[in-house]
Amino acid sequence: MREKMSNERLDLIEKGLSSKNIEEYEIYLVEKNIYETIFLKNQADNEREIRDFEYFIRVLSQKKDETGIGVIKGNSLDKGQIDKNIDICATLSKFNSSTKYFFPGKTHISDLNTADKKILDDPIAIKKDLAEELISEASQQKDVKTTFGRFRIHSNHSFLRNSNALNLDSKKTFFFVEFALKAQKNGKLSEFWDVEYYKKKEHLKFNERVNNWARRAKDTLRAEKPKPADNAIVIFTPPVLKEAISPVIGFHALALAHFEKLSRYNIGDKVASDNITLIDNGLLDGGLSSNSWDAEGNPQQKTEVLKNGVFQNRLYNQKYAILDDVLSTGNAKRAESGTVVNGISNLTVLPGDISLEEMISNVKEGYYIEQFSWLHPDETSGNFGAEIRNGYYIKNGEFQNPIKLGNVSGNVLEMVKNCVYISKEREFSENVLFPYMAFNNLNVSS
Repeated sequence: MREKMSNERLDLIEKGLSSKNIEEYEIYLVEKNIYETIFLKNQADNEREIRDFEYFIRVLSQKKDETGIGVIKGNSLDKGQIDKNIDICATLSKFNSSTKYFFPGKTHISDLNTADKKILDDPIAIKKDLAEELISEASQQKDVKTTFGRFRIHSNHSFLRNSNALNLDSKKTFFFVEFALKAQKNGKLSEFWDVEYYKKKEHLKFNERVNNWARRAKDTLRAEKPKPADNAIVIFTPPVLKEAISPVIGFHALALAHFEKLSRYNIGDKVASDNITLIDNGLLDGGLSSNSWDAEGNPQQKTEVLKNGVFQNRLYNQKYAILDDVLSTGNAKRAESGTVVNGISNLTVLPGDISLEEMISNVKEGYYIEQFSWLHPDETSGNFGAEIRNGYYIKNGEFQNPIKLGNVSGNVLEMVKNCVYISKEREFSENVLFPYMAFNNLNVSS
């Protein structure tokens, strides 16, 4: 029923485009359903259900050696408003100029399931069961108390049509968890606050995850500032690596960075340690950004970016594929405004040959970082400096004491050239599947 309604919405917008003789157009429509439970302390405080939709229209105006592209976002199906949006979009396409561009046409699209049927059939019951499991696990923890929590199920249905007879749709379900635990002892107070999206139910692992949150909240009470060290060996967890590697290595792998002369990478360059093989996989089972098609309707795919440290392939959307006379790798992303940009899908690093436990045991003196207060490396230079929120000092292959505050600084582009160990274990963190990785030559200050 809802799918029929969405197609009627698309028909209505397409009819408006045809009535105005718009020859090259694209309609991208997303239905969003959110089912949420909010916790205060150990009780569910509020239940919410949100339904919304939005659409984006892109119109092309072909010029001699350029293409004008108009983009507009809408959420009204009033005919007058649709007509107004189309007129604005068409006008923008006449004034804006970009390199030569055309919409993709029909091609083979992989059959990829990105939605949990049980969630689609009964999202409220699934949410109720999982929210109860989450708060039950938190209530069983000793010496910590829940201060706030939020659990959501997202169910999205996306549609894409264009004037080249492309007509696609896909469904996606995923989870969002925000949770805070407080620990207190001898007048000291600490709070651990976690926020993350999860693609699959089996990624939630509430028993393991809540235990981990509680440990970190309690360990922060006795944490010390890190011992300063130059050329330190530091182990990073998958969530930390996501915030370090994705924005920097991901950026330098993009065709956008190459054409803007910002990328440090040329095909065939040795840019990382031999033990690093990095893949952009838009079809990754369990990846948050997995889909059969990208924001322009090109097939998403698996692209080897680094192999044994050597740069292999750039990541293209339609615009840069046309510029380089190659096929798109399915790396178009949709910005909030509706503009299409070149971006990564899901990044994976192949596992190493030792366990995390063995990795730690091999470190005579070093640091294990679970979380920074922030980590925003400069995507072009790779430079970063970040305050430690949760971590451990390692001495003679064992955790000596928890650490917090202090700083870890370095350069991501150089860091990946100094990878000492990669773990066998890998974990999902939103749109990455990364192992634990240890790097030399980082600086730690107190």
